[in-house]
Amino acid sequence: MLVEIAVERYRFICGRCGHTWTADYDVQYVSDDVGATFAFYRLDGVPVLPPTGDEIICPNCGAMSVRAILEGRRDSRPARLDSDQPRRRVTTSPEQRRASVPHLPAVGGP
Repeated sequence: MLVEIAVERYRFICGRCGHTWTADYDVQYVSDDVGATFAFYRLDGVPVLPPTGDEIICPNCGAMSVRAILEGRRDSRPARLDSDQPRRRVTTSPEQRRASVPHLPAVGGP
């Protein structure tokens, strides 16, 4: 079950060359039927490994000694149909919505 949706901004610092950059990740927190919660990360709409792992490579020097710091987050609970929140019925397909506007790159991404 979808528990939470968030945008998390990470600052990355290379331990070799000192290069820094930021990237905004879309994160979905999902719980399974026994109550364990898992985080799924996307960068520019593409599924990626968590930014806090050891897999980040410095775009400046290629080193893997990169430190990730969570700088901020903006979260949102999934909408519910039984709420009184404003809404609008959608009549287009996901493909039509994607084709109708250009893709937005990650803010401050590598």
